[in-house]
Amino acid sequence: MEYHTGEATSRIDRHSIRRRSSMPAPYVSSSKTNTTSGTVLPEKYPTHIPALDAIRGLAILVVTLYRFRPSVEDASATCQWLESFLVHGQRGVDLFFVLSGFLITGILYDAKRHSHYFRNFYARRTLRIFPLYYGVLIGALVILPLVWTTGYPFGATRDAQGWLWGYCTNLVIAWRGDWCFGYFDHFWSLAVEEHFYFLWPLVIYFSSRVVAQRWCLALAFVSAGTRIACAAFTDNGPAVEVLTLFHLDALLVGAWFALASRGPRGLAGIVPTCRWLMPVSGVLLLPELLLHKRLLTVPDSLYALCFGAMIVLAVSAGPSSAFRRVWQSRVLRWLGKYSYGMYVFQLPLIPLFAYVFTAESLAESIGSRLLGHLAYILLMLAATIGTAFASWHLYEKHFLKWKRYFTSHPAPPRSSQKETSESSKTSEVSLAV
Repeated sequence: MEYHTGEATSRIDRHSIRRRSSMPAPYVSSSKTNTTSGTVLPEKYPTHIPALDAIRGLAILVVTLYRFRPSVEDASATCQWLESFLVHGQRGVDLFFVLSGFLITGILYDAKRHSHYFRNFYARRTLRIFPLYYGVLIGALVILPLVWTTGYPFGATRDAQGWLWGYCTNLVIAWRGDWCFGYFDHFWSLAVEEHFYFLWPLVIYFSSRVVAQRWCLALAFVSAGTRIACAAFTDNGPAVEVLTLFHLDALLVGAWFALASRGPRGLAGIVPTCRWLMPVSGVLLLPELLLHKRLLTVPDSLYALCFGAMIVLAVSAGPSSAFRRVWQSRVLRWLGKYSYGMYVFQLPLIPLFAYVFTAESLAESIGSRLLGHLAYILLMLAATIGTAFASWHLYEKHFLKWKRYFTSHPAPPRSSQKETSESSKTSEVSLAV
């Protein structure tokens, strides 16, 4: 789950941007400043928006805290309270989906005017995603069993590993109605995103912007409707949680906002809607937050709408607004850089560090279950960040050097595409992941 973002108001060296990963820039038709709210609506955004790095950092932070929370079986009242609070961190995955739909759709739409559309997109996604994904599988399921002969922690995963190699984790979990991949269960969300990456470029390439927006709305309604029906009429909870179809609404909410931001009015046309959509959807989510009930998964779609509006408001926030300052956090932006590695490593690290410490052993040493769990969360968070940091600098970033062979170049305009007339109203820019 990797997304690439940057600063909208500073001067940026384009070569340094390409050395890092970048994102599509939403277009607006003219440069405007709303003097009442301080919202800045520039004519063209640069390829890197730090606010979206921070949003990605927030998502991975809450998901990681969720992974290491106390178990629901813990008898301690304070630990139960901590668990009931941290469990909402699972919604960070929904935020990842919305952000992914926003960024990937923008990249794809902007690349339509350039040569080698499919080759460049799939090659660049492969260089970013596959090295770590398959590197971890090779290390944990092929190499580690050769040296770890007793008490091997990934036995359940190894028995079903064939599905992992083909990004079918979520399909198997749904079919069996069981979380059957052990410490690799969380790879279901990587499978969802990979399915989206595989099919969505075709829709964007062969559709005008307006038609693609209609596809977003239609498929989002189908996604939400079928998920709610499955939750209401079946008892297959895991399928409701993991099937790609059931998460399309989150991905497509982000996609719709990305396409809308490239319309004639750009962000100026959707910011007013997002100003009421975010708080209204937030209020509608209160029953789910307070009751801790799934409510037939209706809140899933509300979270998508809330997160989509939040992303738009973060991108368009004026330099003096409090909302913008939230997304200028250096800590969140730094975490965003390593979010993919943190997500991949967080669960497999649990059995590996169990030989050094567990929540129970720390609680016994400290003499407090609450403090022991808090210490465990902090130590595992540090271990996850450290592993992701090392992975990025020692391994992942070297594959990204090959991206320079898959850059986009403007292609001759095709009069048959409606986007030609739309894009003529704005400046063209080459944008790549």
